[in-house]
Amino acid sequence: MDRGFGAVRIVVGVDGSVPSTRALQWAAEEAIARGAALDVIHTWEVHHSWFPDGGHVDPSPFEQAGQMVLDDAIASLAELGTVPADLRPVLAEDEAAPALLRAAADAVLLVVGSRGRGGFAGLLLGSVSRRCVEHAPCPVAVIGPTWDGARHGRVVVGVDGSDASYGALHWAIAEAARRDARLDVVNAYDFHQYPSPYGPTVAIDPDQLERSSKALLDEMVKGAFGRSGAPPRAIELIPISMTAVPALLESAKGADLLVVGSRGRGSFRGLLLGSVSQQCVHHAPCPVVVVRPPPTSTPTAGVEAPIA
Repeated sequence: MDRGFGAVRIVVGVDGSVPSTRALQWAAEEAIARGAALDVIHTWEVHHSWFPDGGHVDPSPFEQAGQMVLDDAIASLAELGTVPADLRPVLAEDEAAPALLRAAADAVLLVVGSRGRGGFAGLLLGSVSRRCVEHAPCPVAVIGPTWDGARHGRVVVGVDGSDASYGALHWAIAEAARRDARLDVVNAYDFHQYPSPYGPTVAIDPDQLERSSKALLDEMVKGAFGRSGAPPRAIELIPISMTAVPALLESAKGADLLVVGSRGRGSFRGLLLGSVSQQCVHHAPCPVVVVRPPPTSTPTAGVEAPIA
């Protein structure tokens, strides 16, 4: 199929598991809404470690089983009536993560289930989906098994002033506008008391922390509107006095999407997979999109959002 130069493309990995089925449905709906092409990828391998005698192994049963998984995935979209106009099934003899990362090289979005089986064995954060989130050249949407397709008209993004959170904010602004959804911009600040070598414990004024959080939110949002296209229909700036993960998970209740940067600083210190973003992907009550910072970040100048 000739897609033409510069065709907008979404990539999704499938393996027959419930999370990957949800991921496929979500990706198909996104492709239809964006007018994007959708590549549906399943991988298969002959694991020679299963055959310790080292003899010749006929790969055809593995390939045939993989084709059945892919065919069933495409058939499930037809049953739901969510078939993008430009749909390409891809069966690859490869490991799952490398295949998806290569396919995502010029995609606007890579979509994976939160965990899987078969060709995506161990698709729990720490395996295939974790590798995709950490290394994909585009934003990665992670869809959990509890996503039910409901639309709530709200997108949540966590920010902390880091380059990655600027990228997440720009992506979220454009996405909320595209969905005609409200955007909640959340900054978590934590109240601390620090021991002082000069005597009593030094307490940081919580009012000062709240003012600083509000100022950060205001500065980031004002700086973001320059290059993010049309603004969302409504935007809420939300400073929350708690640690980052509980703040984001609470805010994500009743949201269509939670958007986070791949790593951060300040109240999002250590926002690399294994910390805040990992916990959000594991536990968020809605789909999570992880946005990596661009190779050369200029936060206040803005980052173009990869939206169709």
